[in-house]
Amino acid sequence: MLFRSTKNQKLILRADVSLKDAGKIATLREANFTVAQNNLTYSTKALNARLVAVAKTTGDNVPFLPVHFEMDSKPGLISGSFAEVFLKTAPIENALVIPVTALIEEQGIFYVYVQTAGESFQKREVQLGVNDGQEVQVLSGLQEGERAVTKGGYQIKLSTMSGTLPAHGHEH
Repeated sequence: MLFRSTKNQKLILRADVSLKDAGKIATLREANFTVAQNNLTYSTKALNARLVAVAKTTGDNVPFLPVHFEMDSKPGLISGSFAEVFLKTAPIENALVIPVTALIEEQGIFYVYVQTAGESFQKREVQLGVNDGQEVQVLSGLQEGERAVTKGGYQIKLSTMSGTLPAHGHEH
């Protein structure tokens, strides 16, 4: 959740961390987050944020540890907004990652379209790892060097249902 700090007109981002992830808080330095009103992903790093508070205990009947970042205000960020927060800890070495925009979700299963040749695409189920709101780790279903569609995947999905490929700006 976002709320305004009264002393200096900065914004405070609060993230509630599950107790099962409490051990990862020590490596926490930044976060990405999205807010419903504009569906954009923001970076605490880009907003000059700093980690200001990490709780050591939970509240009454609350199984979460609150974490607070103080950051610059920006148009589109409204005090009182709810945010989906992606806390960033130590990086994973040699991870295969793709943009979140490449994912197609169908009933809880994630897919990507992989370019096989020219304008030919193959739909592949992928198993996902960690997600920072901008990029997601791919554990299986995609190999390094393969070309995944990062934008326009839904148009490919719709075209395969209709039997035609989408026009791409001009006709041949």
